[in-house]
Amino acid sequence: MFRLFIALVACASFLHGADPDRHIRKSTPVSSATRLVLNVDVGTIRVQPGDARTIDVDVYFRGSPRSGAEFDRMRRDFTLDIAQQGLDIRVTGAFRKGWEPMLISWPVLLGGGHHLCRNGECLEYGSWLREVEYRVAVPEKLNADVETSGGPIYVSGLNGEVNARTSGGGITLAGSKGKAVVHTSGGPIHIMEVAGDVDASTSGGGISIERSSGRVRAHTSGGGIDIREATGAIDASTSGGGVNASLAAQPKEECRLYTSGGSINVSLSSDIHMDLDASTRGGRVWTDFPVSSGGGRRSSELRAPLNGGGPRLYLHTSGGGISVRHAD
Repeated sequence: MFRLFIALVACASFLHGADPDRHIRKSTPVSSATRLVLNVDVGTIRVQPGDARTIDVDVYFRGSPRSGAEFDRMRRDFTLDIAQQGLDIRVTGAFRKGWEPMLISWPVLLGGGHHLCRNGECLEYGSWLREVEYRVAVPEKLNADVETSGGPIYVSGLNGEVNARTSGGGITLAGSKGKAVVHTSGGPIHIMEVAGDVDASTSGGGISIERSSGRVRAHTSGGGIDIREATGAIDASTSGGGVNASLAAQPKEECRLYTSGGSINVSLSSDIHMDLDASTRGGRVWTDFPVSSGGGRRSSELRAPLNGGGPRLYLHTSGGGISVRHAD
């Protein structure tokens, strides 16, 4: 599954190519650096493994300017800086003067223009500039700290820690071997094949996490949470959706799943032992594990050891049912 994901990303990047004249490329040797710090004011970010000795940054501008002069004016307004500071390679991409209040940009947006916006401002080039994309190739051993004020983030195949933040887009992370901390103020989060701990939060979207082997913390203010084949402790909460989770191995610490507006469904490998503490204000609790009051009990609360008991499994919802079942 992960290899297919990487192949699809590579294929999409190839098909999404740009005119070389509308493309900037800068490179720098890694030397003793251990972390990439990438900060851009707007645009899509894609980070993936590359040459072991360099960091290569490609920036693509996609759109249909009315003239070459219009494109050149935009290009002169854009800066791309790369510098090493201590153990960090710092990459900064920004438009200096092309920002205008969003209210002024409404005629462009209503007229079918594109919305490259951040913090209440939009680029004046939005009448023709469709997308700004950063493709960054780094040694896979590096840690990565990436941030955009407006756009999605994709990170794949890194062995170091990943810290990703966006104020307006989704985040996709695949194949990381280090700790991952990701946050978006307005989009979904998709994470798969992560070996380290995961801390994922979004103010406006769902969260899906598949095959993580460390601790998982997931919080969203406006969407569902789906965690599959986790092997570490889970702490998941949402204010507006259901929570689904499956544990593939015995957790060493307690797990907590909470929602204010949906159901909770948990599946456990048959040999997992936990102390179930489940309650709902708007439904029933059901399990197919044998408990002292009889397997398959249905009520609004259920507290019982599963397979002899172990770490606490706390489940609570204010607006739905709860089910705890065998995964196999």
